[in-house]
Amino acid sequence: MIEKFEALVSKLANQQTLRALRKGLLYLMPFILIGSIVLALLNLPIPAYQNFLLCVFGEGWREIGHLIHRGTLQIMAITALITVSYAISMEKRLVKSGEVNAIIIVITAFASFIAFINDSNMIISAEEAGSAGMFGAIVISVLSCELFCFFYKCRDCIQPSDLINYNGSALIRASFRAVIPALLTVSIFSVTKMLLDFIGLTGSQAMLLQAINEIWMTGQNYSSALIIIVITHILWFFGIHGGNVIMDALSDATPVISSATDASILTKEFLDTYVYLGGAGATLGLLVALLLIGKKSSENRLAKISILPGIFNINEIMIFGLPIIFNAYFFIPFVLSPVILSFTAWTSVRMGWVPPVTQAVEWTTPIFLSGYLGTGSVDGIVMQAVNLALAVLVYIPFVRLQERRQQRVRITVFKNLGSEIQQIQEQQKKTVLNRHDEIGSLARALVSEIKDGFRNRTQTLHLEYQPKVNHKGEVMGAEALLRWIHPIYGYVSPLVILRICDEANLTNELGIWVMNQAFGDLKRWQKQGYKVSLSVNLSPRQLQEDESLVQTVQSHVNRLGIEPRYMELELVENAAIDSSDSTRSKLEKIKGMGINLSIDDFGMGHSSLLYICDFYANIVKIDAALVRAVTSDKQRQQIVKSILSLCSQLNVKAVAEGVETKEQVQLLHELGCEYYQGFYFSRSLSIDSFLEYVKQHGVVDQSC
Repeated sequence: MIEKFEALVSKLANQQTLRALRKGLLYLMPFILIGSIVLALLNLPIPAYQNFLLCVFGEGWREIGHLIHRGTLQIMAITALITVSYAISMEKRLVKSGEVNAIIIVITAFASFIAFINDSNMIISAEEAGSAGMFGAIVISVLSCELFCFFYKCRDCIQPSDLINYNGSALIRASFRAVIPALLTVSIFSVTKMLLDFIGLTGSQAMLLQAINEIWMTGQNYSSALIIIVITHILWFFGIHGGNVIMDALSDATPVISSATDASILTKEFLDTYVYLGGAGATLGLLVALLLIGKKSSENRLAKISILPGIFNINEIMIFGLPIIFNAYFFIPFVLSPVILSFTAWTSVRMGWVPPVTQAVEWTTPIFLSGYLGTGSVDGIVMQAVNLALAVLVYIPFVRLQERRQQRVRITVFKNLGSEIQQIQEQQKKTVLNRHDEIGSLARALVSEIKDGFRNRTQTLHLEYQPKVNHKGEVMGAEALLRWIHPIYGYVSPLVILRICDEANLTNELGIWVMNQAFGDLKRWQKQGYKVSLSVNLSPRQLQEDESLVQTVQSHVNRLGIEPRYMELELVENAAIDSSDSTRSKLEKIKGMGINLSIDDFGMGHSSLLYICDFYANIVKIDAALVRAVTSDKQRQQIVKSILSLCSQLNVKAVAEGVETKEQVQLLHELGCEYYQGFYFSRSLSIDSFLEYVKQHGVVDQSC
């Protein structure tokens, strides 16, 4: 049953329009956060705090807050209209191909919204601009985008050829082509508005208010209150400010209650104090659930940001930022929590276990304080605590379902990121960090984590060491390999790490960090008596751009006191190495310190024999592609034999990398290869495992 529910909800969540809609709402997050925090600060129910600000800033301090509030939360419908229509348009093929600019579709959506809601007295009312107009803005955003794209595809049939074939600039031509689709889209909403006015359906909200009023007036106490609660939260779920709608309906109503006791229980203060903990949907329960079981995810971070506003029952961040609206995973708990909480509180008050709420308390008063002030009793606090715990229990299973889905989505995006970077490496395509889709967002998030690690000295990257051995298995050294076991994505390919660091201009910082870690470990090995060499990869970009590279290497020699002959810098061959005088000078100085230089992937790709001379290399690593084919391809076998013969004549040490079978080792040994690196001998190992490997296999005598 749970699997079927999850499959259905996941299918709904992955629906393209809903995904784009949620993305559009996320664009609102900065303004929702600003507005929510300002609202919380304005309504902080501490007299000393209010008096302090009054004394410091004077009478006008609240007006500043109100102005910020008007510029953020009170224009949410307008901003949502813009962000949602933009997000939806960016998913359209017409926009992705560059044929239509997204801004044209956004303006069309905005014009359609104004045409539909205009009441002739003003362009847009405060009610329509704020959260009360959110539902209409979202619906119009979706429909106008779909209509515009439909008419644009049909433009050859409906648009004059002189507009389609206009030969001016590309921007002007694109504008002309959008004329008829935009006109027809706005016209449809204008005509729809007139038709609704004509048949009297524009008063739909008034009709809804009247229906709610009748339910409340004639209902039987708790059952009618339950209907009101459910309607409120269904409206909220679809982006309509349910609280405002219901309060408008009940503002002048006097319900017919079966007993005086019920009349004293079912009040707005009762709902605010015992039911709407953290706001509509008892979202304080969701916030706590996310903090308790949420992993290091965006939802968990959002929950932390929402703590301050949530305490003051301001939950726009959760509703529009998580988001809860149009999120099928949270529909059931969002409606169910208030139903359960209202029942437990109503029952407890009726049974005399807790007192009714008799004092009016500002709706922004924090939980527990509102329970005490509203009832004048500690029992009110206990009731709130019980209800909060119930809300958390209701939300937890759905948070887990949401987390499982998010994990699947993240893994999919992570795999796509790896594929994109592979294509970029092969085709030299554009970067991933400047993309505005999920792949770009993930790449930027990974870069941010790496930067935080460098800044706070809490880097989650680490090094592993792959042994280099002779044909007997005795260890002559190791190569330091960059690794990242991410808490969410698991193993992150070094190709991904290097590419995003390269795009983020972190290559030099990463290279220095690797040297610090690797040569620090080498010093510890030597202190324990293990005289083995260690190679560290040096990217062509760091070699070319890092003007302090020589000084950095020299500082490691001086600070750590390592014998330079055990240190090796390996020139990574994913691109041609710059052969400028500056680069050669750096390598000459490094070689002059007594440090070894090696050429990676020798014999394939960009490497050439001249690299041995030009870059002062005294070690070459025979490319794994040659090694893999050495036992089956006679031609490549001859290439390897020639490389080994040349290395012997030039007194250059050769290491065969990517060795995986005993047959390869035997043949390479016969051809004259002395040293090997590959899975046949060992995978990369942690520092402790590497030392254990050295103890078991012994060390090559390198005294000569």
